[in-house]
Amino acid sequence: MSDILFASLIIGGAGIVLGIILAVFSKLMAVEVDEKEEKIREMLPGANCGACGYTGCDGYAQALASGDEDNITLCKPGGQHTVDQISAYLGIKADKMIKTTAVVMCQGNCLHTQKRADYRGIKSCQMAKLVAGGDAQCGYGCLGYGDCVSVCKYDAIHIIDGVAFVDATKCTSCMECIKTCPQHIIELMPLEKSYSIVFCQNEDRGPVANKVCQTSCIACRRCIKACPENCITINNNRAVIDYEKCTNCGACQQVCPHQCILSLYPVEQLMS
Repeated sequence: MSDILFASLIIGGAGIVLGIILAVFSKLMAVEVDEKEEKIREMLPGANCGACGYTGCDGYAQALASGDEDNITLCKPGGQHTVDQISAYLGIKADKMIKTTAVVMCQGNCLHTQKRADYRGIKSCQMAKLVAGGDAQCGYGCLGYGDCVSVCKYDAIHIIDGVAFVDATKCTSCMECIKTCPQHIIELMPLEKSYSIVFCQNEDRGPVANKVCQTSCIACRRCIKACPENCITINNNRAVIDYEKCTNCGACQQVCPHQCILSLYPVEQLMS
């Protein structure tokens, strides 16, 4: 009985000593927390998407608190509310954040194009891309297996008729879909005004693009001739519109033989 008591005392004493040692070392080696950084971190949404250009919300908060970064409008998921909070806390005047949305530059759905192969692997765009570049006839179009849908935390992307579509009223511009798309056909576009976009990324010559998709840009140049603002050029065999100059007059849309030019509207109009 005395042996058991003695062993218990030794174990208990060792535990107390180790506890004291750990407490001392936790004090000695504690990293001093910047109160300003903590406050800013609480204002950020916690998406940790990296859209701000930093490793996550912690990195952005640290940069703002230290003064290494003075742009308080970089957090797209946080929106204007977050900008206003940080502005009031730091005393930094900031311009109004321009609303943006991810846009899938493709209309090659199951009605406009066909599959060139019967892919039976894992239902993933990344995996399908590894098999001879994917199963779509158009090598530049949406593969439609929903990798972008899987990474979106805001239910802003859905596959409709085989093509990903972004709901601009839900998109927070976190860019996770842009990072994951193996076709690189998702872009971040501003929503401060209405303008026209060419919803096609096909860079093949016109006759080839025309064969693989009914809504592909064939670089016919009709839009260039019709544009009164001279804001359309041909780049890599496809039309590209300078949205800053575009007035969304619709002239290019009316003459496009494949109807691959559509309008993008501000969120306020989309929600009305």
